[in-house]
Amino acid sequence: MPFSDEDLMLMWGAEEPLPTPSGFRRAWALMREMNASAHHDDAQRLCFLKRPSRLETYNFLFSRSCAEPQATVRERLRALQHADPLWGNLAMEVRARLMLLVDDLSEGDLFTGASFAAAADHTVPEGHILLHTAPAKSGEDRRGRDAMREALARPKRLAGPRTCDEVDDLFAALFAESPWLGQPLEWAWQRALDSLNELGWVRLPPLLLVGPPGCGKTWMAERLAALAGLPWSRLEGASMTASFPIGGSDFQWNSSHPGEAVRLIHESGVANPCVIFDEVEKGQTSSSGGDPRLALLPFLQRSTAARYRCPYLQAPIDVSHVTWILTANGLEGLSAPLLDRVTVFQARHPTGSDLERLVMRITAEIEDRRLTLRGLDRLKNNFRALGRRPMLH
Repeated sequence: MPFSDEDLMLMWGAEEPLPTPSGFRRAWALMREMNASAHHDDAQRLCFLKRPSRLETYNFLFSRSCAEPQATVRERLRALQHADPLWGNLAMEVRARLMLLVDDLSEGDLFTGASFAAAADHTVPEGHILLHTAPAKSGEDRRGRDAMREALARPKRLAGPRTCDEVDDLFAALFAESPWLGQPLEWAWQRALDSLNELGWVRLPPLLLVGPPGCGKTWMAERLAALAGLPWSRLEGASMTASFPIGGSDFQWNSSHPGEAVRLIHESGVANPCVIFDEVEKGQTSSSGGDPRLALLPFLQRSTAARYRCPYLQAPIDVSHVTWILTANGLEGLSAPLLDRVTVFQARHPTGSDLERLVMRITAEIEDRRLTLRGLDRLKNNFRALGRRPMLH
């Protein structure tokens, strides 16, 4: 209920001397807290009598109680309690649980729902992580944004190898399949072990593979993600003319959508997927859509990716666990800030000796009955992709 200067003077007391400016401010702050606390208690009790009790209901009732005389609010509360016989029979532990859910809300999160999402589920399952806190519903959800925000606010699974032995086995298989890419694979192997030791799961720093067409850059990135059990997607730089596939577009647009990393996390339910940006140097700048290579910058730096504000969600989300692997035929057109955020490796074509060792390995696996005809057919398809433009020495 709003209060006036007269209320403050009555609180101060007729016998007391007039307050100093600082004392006046303190008294105002005290009365404001008392007033807000009373509205909070009334809205909380009203919300408990609604079924189901939701944060949005509480927010509405709190706003309404602030604008109404307290006597009106209390009368409405008494009427609802009288009409609901179950209210008097609620178990004490249930009542305490309801109080905990609302009391856990901090002042800053009261209207965003951030603390409510955490309070509703106090435990995060092992091997999962929280990336996002869903804001309050917008009231306009033509394209399912509110449902996406709520889904993203749930704990997300951390995929990939969880022991050093599993990491070693993964990269041993990659080394055997593509020995000519040994340098970037060795680097990725060491970074995966570092990540496992520090975090308990695998994520790789941003990586850029530069080399001629057909040398296996994209194939290596896809195989790494597939063997690691990470959901992955590929973006084609040659056909990209705007930044929206990377960063997402504003929800106010009718064709709005989240960026690729957010979309992949949402659809897979995994916090650490892999996004492959093929031929990144060929991305084109649009007068209205922006430069996709500039849109990459906040994702390639952990500190900014951890609190990336998605224009579609209109809220921050942690995308720092996403692994980004970029490929390019050359460094022309790539800015210094982008190159400063990635580790660059030169990729070459396989030599005759590389392919000879690979054929010998395939023959040994067939003789040991570790490679079936289906596996051989998959290798044939992989070789076909690698051999688009062979340059054997």
